[in-house]
Amino acid sequence: LQGQTHEAQRLREGDTLYLECPYTRTESGYTKYWCLLELDGGGREVMSACYGQNSRISIKDDSTRKTVSITMPDLKAEDSGTYSCAAYKHYNTYVPLRTISLNVFKVSSAHILGVFQGPSSTQSRRQATSLSNENTLIVLSVVLFILLLLALITSIALGVRHYKLLRRTGNREAEDTSDRAEGTAQPGSTGRRGSSQDDSKGPAYINLDVQPQPRPEDPLYCNVELSQAHRSPQHVEYAVIAFNQSPRNGRE
Repeated sequence: LQGQTHEAQRLREGDTLYLECPYTRTESGYTKYWCLLELDGGGREVMSACYGQNSRISIKDDSTRKTVSITMPDLKAEDSGTYSCAAYKHYNTYVPLRTISLNVFKVSSAHILGVFQGPSSTQSRRQATSLSNENTLIVLSVVLFILLLLALITSIALGVRHYKLLRRTGNREAEDTSDRAEGTAQPGSTGRRGSSQDDSKGPAYINLDVQPQPRPEDPLYCNVELSQAHRSPQHVEYAVIAFNQSPRNGRE
């Protein structure tokens, strides 16, 4: 095996070594092994231990592809060394197919935390921060929407209430004006009693012709009780006005 090129494989403890070793038609019928190489007294590499199929090392020979696959899981630091895929011929004779130098190094806990877990933790923190920011934005959007909706509902309610208040005030003013026009005779005005076609069937009412500025010689009329009338009839004119009792504007 002296002078054969060695491939370098550097792995951590706990990793799995997977290696494919091609061979020619000449080695097709031979049994394949995974062998550890050591130096003898003359400085030559010899196969000190060869492993076949066992619970740890998996050796699969694919005669169609002419390739033997080696799988060595759960590596330890003491597994470091020079290995070779070999085909066993006869009389303790092995034909090397592929040789590698395996270096399995230990990983300290601080190195694991600082190198391997560090990026994952940083990435997790960034993802958590991004998710938190998105959740905060969603919550703020919902709160603003609710506040705007409440403001809109309040404005509509106040507008409806103000409209109803104005309408109620206008109705009252109209009723008061109607009451004053129908039931009060102002000074300086003349009135005459009118009725519908039949006084017994319809309401009685008074038509008032209001003069803006009565003349001094015009008589002045006012409503007084009989007990308040002057006993001296000089310069006083009296009139008796009778009304039929009838509802007006829905009121007695």
